[in-house]
Amino acid sequence: MIKKEKPAKSSTVDALYSQLKQKIISFELYPGTRITELALAEMFGVSRTPIRQALQRLEIEGFLSIRPKQGCFIRELDVNELMEYYEARIALELLIVESAVNAMSDKQVEQMMALWQPEKHDAELQMGIDLGEKDESFHVGLALASDKPVLASILKNINHRIRVIRRLDLNADNRSQRTYKEHYEILQLIKERDTTKAKQAMKRHIQRSREFAKTLTLTALARQKFLSPPSA
Repeated sequence: MIKKEKPAKSSTVDALYSQLKQKIISFELYPGTRITELALAEMFGVSRTPIRQALQRLEIEGFLSIRPKQGCFIRELDVNELMEYYEARIALELLIVESAVNAMSDKQVEQMMALWQPEKHDAELQMGIDLGEKDESFHVGLALASDKPVLASILKNINHRIRVIRRLDLNADNRSQRTYKEHYEILQLIKERDTTKAKQAMKRHIQRSREFAKTLTLTALARQKFLSPPSA
């Protein structure tokens, strides 16, 4: 059962969206939990209209599903299924990297490198940059810059399925900083036209994320279930 909280400082859709997303990522709203517009409106002290709009955004991003006449349900996490998506992602992104080495111009690579300079990490974090969104844009951007729109579309679908886990991963200690370094390294190898090393770097990058996310997810699920098991 959702506990009533103090009204949110802002009743804007953006503020509600951000607060609800954080509750999902932190497992405060447990996977599989049913939530309703009315309960959330009471929680945040706002009308149901901005709540509805915030929930629609979260559904589009894959954080929850809206079922007519039933309410909203936080997306369930099946760790084995999610790991399969990671395996599919590895295979797909190795194809993308190979295409990037052959198709991207130096200028295109340099433009992406400028976005992922490791020294930018702290400043952008303080600015409130959505690293999860930026991270997805990096991987999809490689496919689009390589003129592989079909691969980009497939990758977007995979991202949709693993988004909650990836956000949890990026919120962990030092993971966001490491992401900047790993992305920059991959881009350097693409610029050097070293297909083998670029693919190896990308594979390490995704495998590391997969294993870290798996550990974090299992731990978070177990901890949250122990502390506050969801009501039937």
